[in-house]
Amino acid sequence: MNFKDLGISDRFINALNDLNITTPTPVQKSAIPLLLKGQHVMAQARTGSGKTLAFVLPILERMEPALNEALVLVPTRELAVQVHQVILDLKYPKIKSMTIYGGVSINNQITKLKHGVNFIVGTPGRIIDLYKRRVLNLSKIKFICLDEADRMWDFGFAPDVKYIINQIKSKYQFMLFSATLHSEIRDMVKNYSGNQFEFLNLSKDDLTVHNTKQVYYLIDNFKDKYKSFTRILKREKPDHALVFANTKKTVNWLSNRLKSQKNGTFKVAAISGDFSQYQRESILNKFKNHEINLLVATDVAARGLDIDNISHVINYDVPKYPENYVHRIGRTSRMNKKGVAITLCLKDEYEYLCHIEGIIDKEIKQKFLSEGDRAQYHNPFY
Repeated sequence: MNFKDLGISDRFINALNDLNITTPTPVQKSAIPLLLKGQHVMAQARTGSGKTLAFVLPILERMEPALNEALVLVPTRELAVQVHQVILDLKYPKIKSMTIYGGVSINNQITKLKHGVNFIVGTPGRIIDLYKRRVLNLSKIKFICLDEADRMWDFGFAPDVKYIINQIKSKYQFMLFSATLHSEIRDMVKNYSGNQFEFLNLSKDDLTVHNTKQVYYLIDNFKDKYKSFTRILKREKPDHALVFANTKKTVNWLSNRLKSQKNGTFKVAAISGDFSQYQRESILNKFKNHEINLLVATDVAARGLDIDNISHVINYDVPKYPENYVHRIGRTSRMNKKGVAITLCLKDEYEYLCHIEGIIDKEIKQKFLSEGDRAQYHNPFY
């Protein structure tokens, strides 16, 4: 099956060919025909599965060059930029698109809106700000999409999202994409779609990213953690690695310590919520271009990263929530490429790792730094 079979016009197929995209992914095969028919869709699909094209293509196919027709709500600035780039890559000159998010000049955004925009991708807070200033008109919205809805709920955006949708009085097509779907999100979809929606579960069978080799190292004492981490780096020699820590403090400490190592083989940078938008975008561009090959980040800062060829994801800290483990390891093995996910687990955190295994319904294999470790840790409860 190709994109033409799904109902995509030659105009966009040519743009996809220029991007070397010729075969639709499972989420695109399932969602695009339904969305082209005007169906409300709630899809469970993991990051890296091609979901952005799954909603952008049918929206562009069905749009008319009227103002403010499409609105995509996302949890982070980085994801807004990435979705917008997909729109630009499809090269449809009749559509004027823009991003709206905080941390940058609101005056520039006001100026762009006044010149007329068809397609808006933004974060809820700044969207509401511009709406209340009566600069952003929501009356003509015909398509609304919530991308990575679970993260918007995690970040506390649920009231903002509902407020925005409640301001839309026109008849619209509703679409939602999320890696995980809890009851509140499902109930919201039922409410805003008049209970007339198609549910697509495209992540359940592939929740743990089958192309990702998942392992953990058990560490006896916290004081040995950094030393074990550097030994793992020397063993793995990752080409392009994303390292997750649970707090901004740990991110800063870890990146600074790695940078201070003599004869360091890695070009290291950090990214957290403390960084300005300009700093974040600059660091991410360097990481994409391999000017940086080891990026240390928190879950919030790394959410929505769309970077190909990440060879390793390393959990310096076991994630606080099992769902975050899924999101983290989804940063590698994107678009069916192979990758490695490594978790450093302190002995007293082992029960949390077991809980993650239960959620993903998969055993995470234990690895050892030495034969001595293998003998000692053949059972975590030795």
